[in-house]
Amino acid sequence: MKHLLYAALLISFGAYAEETAKVTEPAEANVEESGGHKEWPSIDEWAEKSNLKNGNLSASVRLGYEYDNLSDNGLKAANALLTRTRVTYATDNEEGFNLMLQAQYVGPLNDTYGPENPNYDPIPDPEAFRFQQAYLAYSGYDSIGKIGAQEIILDNARFIGNVDWRFNAQSFNAGLLQNKSIENLTLLYAYADSINATNGEVNHDRQYNMFHGTYQLNEANQASAFVYLQENDNSANINTAGLRFWGQHDAVSYDAMAALQRDAYYGFLTGGYDFETFGIELGAEYISGGNDSRDRFQTLNGTAHAFNGWADQFLGTGSGLPAGLVDVWVQGTLSPMDAMDLIGVYHYFNTAADTPSTSFSGDYGQEIDAMLKYKVCKNFNALTGAAFYFKGDDAASNFTADETVFWVRGNFSF
Repeated sequence: MKHLLYAALLISFGAYAEETAKVTEPAEANVEESGGHKEWPSIDEWAEKSNLKNGNLSASVRLGYEYDNLSDNGLKAANALLTRTRVTYATDNEEGFNLMLQAQYVGPLNDTYGPENPNYDPIPDPEAFRFQQAYLAYSGYDSIGKIGAQEIILDNARFIGNVDWRFNAQSFNAGLLQNKSIENLTLLYAYADSINATNGEVNHDRQYNMFHGTYQLNEANQASAFVYLQENDNSANINTAGLRFWGQHDAVSYDAMAALQRDAYYGFLTGGYDFETFGIELGAEYISGGNDSRDRFQTLNGTAHAFNGWADQFLGTGSGLPAGLVDVWVQGTLSPMDAMDLIGVYHYFNTAADTPSTSFSGDYGQEIDAMLKYKVCKNFNALTGAAFYFKGDDAASNFTADETVFWVRGNFSF
């Protein structure tokens, strides 16, 4: 909490927009026609205008059921009934300042899942209360500044994201500055001194310096470059640098990203075609591994759920897999009506490196995922989905296992 108290005394250092960062942009600061800034009001004058009272209050409630049955671990299948309640208050100020407070409570309605009960398969949504976001922001002079607890999503969230699939979504205690002074170019710098993690706790062992730039190549295509300097208190620091290109041409879309990290490599490539009500995507991801930890690419603090199968067998990419990972998939999306999406995905997983006999090399397995999303009305949307993972080579060193996962969720907002 002391970081948040300090944050309230400082001018902020930014948030990012659309694919690069998730922010609520405050109003631009007023500038007189002569080019000089308006005279700043005193604290008393600012309070008299009641700008802090002229904010927006909103709330959302997520109710979810999750079933998880992981084979051959000696535990019972998990059945978790969970809620997440968020209350958000955001102010707006004519001088360009903005304050946002977002309180979040995740509460289980039963205890038939781990870690609530160690006899059941784990579902990583423990009970927790925290300020998911609490920041002071300023917008003006082609820049946005923000400081405090904030959700940050860079690029496709593979390396830096908010992991919103989990009930305890991730946020960063950070200062961030974004600037758009140069046409078509958006520059961002952020420093995070701790992370509000998905396990409900604050991780003080990792700090980040994030440098990110996005260039609008044309109306439908963009490119980005990034450098993330990860400082680890209990292990070696890790620097990640990479490039990304994405966009579309008519019905064809693409997304390509490559990154380097010590002696490790990362590659991501997708291509899709939109047939109006039906879309298809082919994709592949390469995450290097090896005998030395320097050869094992780490996916930092982004999301894995959206990339390597919804059964989450490969969350270990966050700290690096000894044999790495090659993930090849095909995805189909059917939209029979504006409010409905049917999604199906097939994954094939293999190792990326030959390692000693003590590690696994070969066919990890396959996975089939399916989901139905439906927007019932403006304030309520729902989804149901399932993931079926089938273990490949039956070797003791293959850490994966057959798994079946099923979800039902509803989200209310008001």
